[in-house]
Amino acid sequence: MVDTTPDVPISPVDAASFQLGVHVQPYLVTIAGLLAPGGFVDRDGRPDLVRLHRTLAAHIAQEPLLRQRPIMRNGSWWWTENDIDFDLHLSLDERGPTEPDFESVCGRLVMQPLDTTRPLWHIAFVPAARPGLCGIVIRVHHAVLDGARASDLFERLFASPDSKSTDPGAPVPNIPPKAAGSLDLLRFRIGTFLHRPIRSRVLLGAIGPTRSISSVNVRTSLIEHAAQQAGGTLNDAYLVAVGGGLRFILQECGEPIPKSIAVSVPVAVTAIGSARNAVGFMIIDLPLRETDPQRTVAIVAKQTAAAKPSARAAGTTFRSPRIAGVFDKLAKRQHMIGAVVSNVHGPRGPLTLDGAALVELWPLGPLAGNVRVGFTAASYNDTFWIGIQADAEHLPPASKIARAVERTLDEIAGTAH
Repeated sequence: MVDTTPDVPISPVDAASFQLGVHVQPYLVTIAGLLAPGGFVDRDGRPDLVRLHRTLAAHIAQEPLLRQRPIMRNGSWWWTENDIDFDLHLSLDERGPTEPDFESVCGRLVMQPLDTTRPLWHIAFVPAARPGLCGIVIRVHHAVLDGARASDLFERLFASPDSKSTDPGAPVPNIPPKAAGSLDLLRFRIGTFLHRPIRSRVLLGAIGPTRSISSVNVRTSLIEHAAQQAGGTLNDAYLVAVGGGLRFILQECGEPIPKSIAVSVPVAVTAIGSARNAVGFMIIDLPLRETDPQRTVAIVAKQTAAAKPSARAAGTTFRSPRIAGVFDKLAKRQHMIGAVVSNVHGPRGPLTLDGAALVELWPLGPLAGNVRVGFTAASYNDTFWIGIQADAEHLPPASKIARAVERTLDEIAGTAH
């Protein structure tokens, strides 16, 4: 039977993703995790993909986003319906001889582009990624969805066949704070470009071809409570912890520690039309010399509270492939931000895939431009997970950066009473 599903035009906002990360890294939304034995995962942490095919087939049938591939027609991008060959979209990825751990496999996978002749997603399973646990790495191109929608998709894919999932076409709920006035918006746009130039030759520069990956976790309620006592949020505490990681990189590489360093923080905004990506950004200066954790959280909290309404009012940053292409070229020479620090909402509860419980979950954002380190976080099951991705050729191992972030989180948590 011939498929008569009509092609769908790709929003210029989503098509912009095809122009980002060019020659640096595939522009993918990546979620890594570990599955406990049960269902399709045996006690040694090895998966039965034949069994999983049957489970996922029912879910994929309900996911139009995962059945479409991009095509260019008369200068415009379109989504066209495509049959799913599970043998091409699901794979068993054994650790190679030079890959000592799950993180090294993740470092390899985030650099593998997706085949544009098929729907733009892939799920890899890593047998015995940890003793008795199976690794899972889900990669979806940014043109298909943004980080917020990725978490919702993740929940639907892990849902039991008889559960009621949310509408895959529904927009991500977004209740913006008080709208910014026109003067505030003007100040925000001008202020974005007035930050002190970053002089670091370690944090910024040409990005190598390999990635170092690590993760950090802390109990969500603990760090959230400590942040609230300082007048901030969980995200503010997270930003301060990232500052600890950046300070470590500079110290480890023998560079001077500036008073502060600016980072780009993506912000969820109202979608434009049918766009699947709805992301703006704000620039936040992270204090690097402040020694009091509570005071540092308060300094960051003051900035985010002021910047977020304006960032949301400014709306989506990349509104067309042309704008994204210009930005991508300029980003390779910029000295305005030292890192990209994302925080996406995680699943609303514990997840199980065909009987195998998901016991760890950490997102990984791609590197782009000339920024050599990125931090991406999500809450899951009362644990706040931070995925760290670094340019392995120019920066210290991500595991060392992770320990510095963890030390800062511990310092913040230690202020709770």
